[in-house]
Amino acid sequence: MATGAETAARAEPAAGRSRRSWRGHGWWVFAAFLVLMAAWAAVPELFMPFDSDRLNPLRRLLSPLAVSDDGRHLAGTDSLGRDLFSQMIRGTRLTLYIAVVATTIGAAVGVLVGMLAGYFGGLPDRLLMRLGEAQTAMPMFLVAILLLSMLGPSVVILIVVLPTLVWPIFARVVRAETLQVREATYIEAAVATGCTVPAVLFTHVLPNVVPRILVLYVVEIGHVMLAEAGLSFLGVGVQPPDVTWGLLIADGRPLLTVAWWLTILPGVLLGVVVLSLNMLSRRFEQYAGAAA
Repeated sequence: MATGAETAARAEPAAGRSRRSWRGHGWWVFAAFLVLMAAWAAVPELFMPFDSDRLNPLRRLLSPLAVSDDGRHLAGTDSLGRDLFSQMIRGTRLTLYIAVVATTIGAAVGVLVGMLAGYFGGLPDRLLMRLGEAQTAMPMFLVAILLLSMLGPSVVILIVVLPTLVWPIFARVVRAETLQVREATYIEAAVATGCTVPAVLFTHVLPNVVPRILVLYVVEIGHVMLAEAGLSFLGVGVQPPDVTWGLLIADGRPLLTVAWWLTILPGVLLGVVVLSLNMLSRRFEQYAGAAA
C-alpha cells in the first residue's frame, strides 16, 4: 500500500507537467483575448448589443446584468442611460489606435537613436545616450500633463506627446544589442565590401535586434495605454464625444459610490489587456531567447 510520501512523489511530477503545460500553452488564452480586442476595434458595430450613443433616461444607472425594455445590459448603464458594454466596445478602437501609433513612433525614434549610438560609439554614443538619460530623469508624465494643458487636449497632441515616454527605453535596449552585433564577423565583412552605414544598419544590424524590439514593443503598448488612461482620467487626454477606456473611467469617478461599475469594469478591461500584452511579450521573449 502506497504511503503518503510515495503518493506525493507521484503527484508532484504531474503537477509540474500541468504548470509547464500552462506556461507553454496558456499564452493562447491571452492571445485570443487580444484578437477579440482587435476585432472590437476593427468592427465594433458587430459586437455592440446597443447603440452606444443612444440616451434613455428611463434606464440610467442600471447595474450589471440588469434588464430594461431594450434588453439585458451586461455591464449596466451610465448616468445618461447609455449601455456601458457598448461604450467599452466603442472605446476600444481609439484606445488601441492611440497606443499603437504612439508606441510605433516612439519605437522608430528609439531604434534609430539606439542603432546610431551603438554602431558609432564614442561622442555620438555619449551625446545620444545623455539625451535619453536626461529625458528619463525628468518626470515625463508631469511634463506630458503640462504640454497637453498648454497645447490643448486632443488625440493628435496626445499621439505627439506619448512617444516621449517610451523612446529612451527602446534606445537603451537597441544600443546594447547593437554593441554586441557590430563586433560580428559578418558586419566587418559588410563594411569591408563597401556597404554604406545605412545599408549595414538596416540590412545587417536591424534584423538581429528585431526580436528584442518586438518584445519591448508589445510591453510598451500596454504602458502607453495606461499613460493615456491616466491623462484622460486627469482631464488632459481624450475629450468627448470621443471615447476611450480611460475617459470612461474618468466619467464614472464622480459616481463611484453609487455606480461602481462605471469605473471598475472599464478599469478591469484595461488591466486585463495590459496583462495579456505582458504575457504575450514573455512568449515572444522565449522565442527570441531560443533563436539566439
